Amino acid sequence: MVESVLMRIPLPVVYLAETMEGDWEVVDGQQRLTSLHSYVVGRFPDGTAFRLGQMNVRSDLKGKAFKDLPKADQNAILNYTLRAVILQNESHPDLKFEVFERLNCGSVQLKDAELRNCMYRGAYNDMLNELAENPFLLKIRHAEATHKRMEDRQLILRFFAMKRNSHLNFKGGMKQFMNREMIAHRHASPTEISALKAMFESAIECAWAVFGPNAFRRWSAGDDRGPEGHWESKLNVALWDTILYTFAFFEKRQIVPVADAIREEFLDLMSNDDTFVDYIGRTTDKPDRVRYRADTWRQRLEAAVVVPAGEVRAFSRKLKEDLHAADPTCAICSQHVHAPQDAEVDHIKHYWRGGATIPENARLTHRHCNRARGGR
Repeated sequence: MVESVLMRIPLPVVYLAETMEGDWEVVDGQQRLTSLHSYVVGRFPDGTAFRLGQMNVRSDLKGKAFKDLPKADQNAILNYTLRAVILQNESHPDLKFEVFERLNCGSVQLKDAELRNCMYRGAYNDMLNELAENPFLLKIRHAEATHKRMEDRQLILRFFAMKRNSHLNFKGGMKQFMNREMIAHRHASPTEISALKAMFESAIECAWAVFGPNAFRRWSAGDDRGPEGHWESKLNVALWDTILYTFAFFEKRQIVPVADAIREEFLDLMSNDDTFVDYIGRTTDKPDRVRYRADTWRQRLEAAVVVPAGEVRAFSRKLKEDLHAADPTCAICSQHVHAPQDAEVDHIKHYWRGGATIPENARLTHRHCNRARGGR
């Protein structure tokens, strides 16, 4: 009887991790186990027949299903002992994540979100996958489908980790910060999952209502060499953390009516606060930078949302667009204003000097020119 060549070749080791419930889950080797099982049962997970393809050593097995193999080969496969490395429950969660990272360092290394999708299956992970299909998130990402490498799930988890733990409790290490969030709530109850989904959906809808397709993008203001500014096309993760996190402290009914004022506050912040701009541009996950961004933007947001009844400080976006359509000229430098987003509607008589927020007291200016004038 011919011994199976396949069974004389040691199969790759399988890594298992013990769950909090005392069960076992595959950390690495899922594809190998699935392939073996699929071949034995005779079909792939999608239902198609599983037959051997090109065989470089046992050419006599080409095209054969498991049931077509010689009995000796069938028994050798069924009785083969798989080697396994076990990560016990008391092992530190970050160690497990580190091991999985090192195991997946081939030509296509898994992203952090893909690793978590494999390691932390459960209700929380299912929720992340579902929220990735949120229509407002898709529009903000300028995408028609979820991200193939799960970068959208990474963003959603960042939001929940920050909102549920507070920026004040962030001590550094964003990867570990997110890991702990997912581990702690991996098997969240249906009630908790429902509340989390509602929180995210409200916040992301507020972001779209205020910023539209420019949500979580950097605004670069003009300067003395050119007064026009521009939006960057790439989503800025630091702005995602900062803006979505703070929107979650308010309800849609508070945000939507003052969307124009909030947007103006953001444009002014990006034009005037050099520290904030620096802190969203490099080394963004340092605790002091996370806290500064969150505190600074929340103060701005609260100033726009909490306006005394009957008093309006910011001119509407419609008035800005109407002024630009009527005469796109800066009232200060007399140069052309290329787009409404490059402009501010300035109080001719300063607001803080009693100037009313009415069309008769409004004029169109470059954002840069108004700042240089000292309008704020």
